[in-house]
Amino acid sequence: MKRFLLQILIVICPFVARSQNEVTYSQYMFNNLLVNPAYAGYKEDLNINLLSRNQWVGVKGAPTTQSLIVDGAFFHNNNVGLGLSILNDRAGIQGQTAVMANYAYRLPVGEEGRLSFGVGVGAVQFSLNSDKAIIGDQTDPSFSGVQNYISPDAKIGVHYSDNVFYAGLSANNLLTTALNKNNQRAKFIILPPVHMFLTVGAIFNVNEDVKFKPSLMLRDDPNTIGNFDINASFLFKDVLWIGGSYRVGVDMWKKTNNLNGTFQQNSLVGLVEVYVAKKFRIGYAYDYGLSELNSYSSGSHEISLGLVIGKNYRNNTLTTPRYF
Repeated sequence: MKRFLLQILIVICPFVARSQNEVTYSQYMFNNLLVNPAYAGYKEDLNINLLSRNQWVGVKGAPTTQSLIVDGAFFHNNNVGLGLSILNDRAGIQGQTAVMANYAYRLPVGEEGRLSFGVGVGAVQFSLNSDKAIIGDQTDPSFSGVQNYISPDAKIGVHYSDNVFYAGLSANNLLTTALNKNNQRAKFIILPPVHMFLTVGAIFNVNEDVKFKPSLMLRDDPNTIGNFDINASFLFKDVLWIGGSYRVGVDMWKKTNNLNGTFQQNSLVGLVEVYVAKKFRIGYAYDYGLSELNSYSSGSHEISLGLVIGKNYRNNTLTTPRYF
């Protein structure tokens, strides 16, 4: 009975939809272009990345996410990064599909640093599968069929990196609320507000065979709680990543006095990633929930695949370690 009630809550609860309108990733350190357009072309090779995330497995209507990223560096000295990101996300009866073209201009800073400024523009299709809603009046015309709405969107970001350290700051969902707040056709949508992302990380040599990479991500949600992730990973012989993260919900600006303990995404994360023949990457992350929801769920699973095409051109360019 408790599980059934929770499933109903997942489907109809606005809090879940609000908290999921910006996707949470456990392998964010390998997937930065989805949150920061300035990351386009960072590794200079042509990179193709696929990711699939199933959150709160075992709970009906829980979020599922798939993404595709293609990016590379082009033109003189590889100073322009171009990328395409596609996102498909479903949570309960609401979903979104976003396609974004990303542009980054990269400037050398000192002997080893690089500063990138990025912008992403595209469109988002929001959908509401009303047929799956649990309602008292089955004849209510507001809950029949599938409703779709398409809106333009944009994001901006800045990213700095050198051979040891990186940091990025970005803002997503710049247009959806601004353009559709008073649009009658968009009334059924829970519009995603502007989200801010801060990413920081570094790579250190432990010895010839082992590298240590600490990183963190802070995501601010202006409507409800955000997330703070801190990660520590080790790279063995440039082939195997093993790491762990701790994620906690944060309300930096005290926007709400009622943090829902069931849906906070506090969790421990274990991740592993393997390079195969230097061009292929396979990654997996498992989230063990620390909130009340863990009583009903068997955790969250995230799988990523990566492919590198071409080789780095290092003549007159900055070195770009793939570790970030």
